[in-house]
Amino acid sequence: MVGAIKRGLTLSDFENLTIGMIIGYITTYNGLDQEESREATQEDIDAFYSR
Repeated sequence: MVGAIKRGLTLSDFENLTIGMIIGYITTYNGLDQEESREATQEDIDAFYSR
């Protein structure tokens, strides 16, 4: 809720929006819906497990 308010939603918005709409708003606000995904390579997997 705090994250949504920091991104411009008001408390009254929470009465009119579903949780899915709020998450969609935050995702769009953060630009996450524009990231391209790709299949992980073996190098990615090795780097992940070597932490």
